Amino acid sequence: MLVKKEKRTEKKIADGCIVWEYPLGNESLDFALTKIDGRFPESGKTMNKVCQELYYIISGKGTIYIDEKEIGLNEGDLFLIEPLKKYHVIDENLIMALPTSPAWYPEQQELFDE
Repeated sequence: MLVKKEKRTEKKIADGCIVWEYPLGNESLDFALTKIDGRFPESGKTMNKVCQELYYIISGKGTIYIDEKEIGLNEGDLFLIEPLKKYHVIDENLIMALPTSPAWYPEQQELFDE
């Protein structure tokens, strides 16, 4: 299966956070590119109730805060976020490949005011 760049959709999900979603039409797998320049979410934390996400860092650098830990992210790093983990990221022009399994959908994401 090939998904051409022209078929992706662009969404601004927060100040400084853009996601380009590639339609796979597959319930078990999803793929997006994202660029974060700042904080995501803008305040508090986020959590996926169902999906696991892989962050593959294409360029830039940042920090993910998860399970009371601060983890640096740099070009070439790969980080797995398991379901039910609350986290937020602070990044500087971070561009990531972002596959999810099962396919990401908005209703499974939750935001927290922490």
